[in-house]
Amino acid sequence: MKLVMEGQPLLVHLGVWICVAVFLASLVGVLCGIYLVLTRTAALTTTPDEIELPYWERAARKNSRASSIFVQREFKYLRYIMFSAIFGCVGSFGTLLLIVGVFGERA
Repeated sequence: MKLVMEGQPLLVHLGVWICVAVFLASLVGVLCGIYLVLTRTAALTTTPDEIELPYWERAARKNSRASSIFVQREFKYLRYIMFSAIFGCVGSFGTLLLIVGVFGERA
């Protein structure tokens, strides 16, 4: 199935390009959100008291620090940013597939 844009109404053209733009903006939002989570929670850093610990213990502590985004109140806005960007990405991609499925032609 492919979408042939020739002969399609203007609304289909606008819908496709709006979905692509929203998908790309949401994808950038997800990547920025991941960066903010990793930097604000210090999930990538090894603290001085963790240096002599085994690898799996250090990894568990870093994972625990990164998972704090889901429970701590100070990261409430970051949760909203992440989840809205994820839902925007999935929703715009789903809408794009729906447009291609409805208006597309079999090759």
